[in-house]
Amino acid sequence: MRHDDIYIAGLGAYFPKSVPVDEAIVSGRYDAASQNATAQRSVSIATDDDSQPEMAVRAGRSALVRSGHQPGRVGLLLHAVAVYSGLDGWNCGSYLQHQILDGAGIAFEIRQVSNGAVGAVELAVPFLRSADCDAALITSAERFAEPVWDRWRADSGLIFGDGASAVLLSTGRGFARLLSSATESAPELEGMHRGSAPFRAGPDSSDYPLDLRSRAVDFIDQMDLDQIREISWAGLRKAADRAAADAGMALDEASVYVVPNFGASLLQAQVLNPLGIPIERTTHAWGSEIGHVGASDQFGALNHLVEQKQVGPGDRVIIIGVGGGFNWTCLVVEIEDLPEW
Repeated sequence: MRHDDIYIAGLGAYFPKSVPVDEAIVSGRYDAASQNATAQRSVSIATDDDSQPEMAVRAGRSALVRSGHQPGRVGLLLHAVAVYSGLDGWNCGSYLQHQILDGAGIAFEIRQVSNGAVGAVELAVPFLRSADCDAALITSAERFAEPVWDRWRADSGLIFGDGASAVLLSTGRGFARLLSSATESAPELEGMHRGSAPFRAGPDSSDYPLDLRSRAVDFIDQMDLDQIREISWAGLRKAADRAAADAGMALDEASVYVVPNFGASLLQAQVLNPLGIPIERTTHAWGSEIGHVGASDQFGALNHLVEQKQVGPGDRVIIIGVGGGFNWTCLVVEIEDLPEW
């Protein structure tokens, strides 16, 4: 879908201190062969002071302040989360609405796994066009903590990091304009993260640490690898091609591609090969210092590009979201001005 009236007015991010991957190799938590495949140099790891909700508050407040918008004019807060939000039986979205927006607007949690924040743009845009408000805030925060997660071995081809990011969309002003968005899905692949695991009435500690690798292996017994690859590549290409076409450009014309913080080999196989994008034109170098932070990768990466002035007026950025389920969202953003922050 083409957009002519939606802007990015603010970005925010919070990532705890990164720990060198070499330390995990020395301690036996990770191995050199896996590091060679991922090219991961370090990973952001939260401390006891870095809860998921508070990291989201830091990122969200930063995006709001930088945008120059008043909380009372933000009509919607969407909080994307892939894993545990800090407390069961509780609405983190409403907490963020209270802490960031002083209670203004309405809030919802988005559970679209790693595509939650990028995909949430597709929900925020029609809301902005129909509501009496100026802006919508999208936040995300993840913490892959033990004993539920072994960030080093839970999945193949990546290491999980901790942190939060936020973006504030505006109908009135901003430093960048959203040109287009497109989403595709392939629910026949949802079993990649389910495998043959039974549904339970509640969490079972005997399942910890979670093993997403074995679930994927179980699913491969049900669907051939070539078929999985064909469906995945087709879904991503459709979303990317449609977003680029709606923005009036070719897919290879972007100045930079914001990609999930996958390891190098996994990123190549799942994103770069189907789109024909060289890794040097992506945000992989930044991601290799942070790790895969669920839905927080993309707007954290865009925040980094803007802060470090690695993009400038006239640059077009293609943002690529990939989420289990499976779903893909691609956005095209054009930088109009570099903000002072």
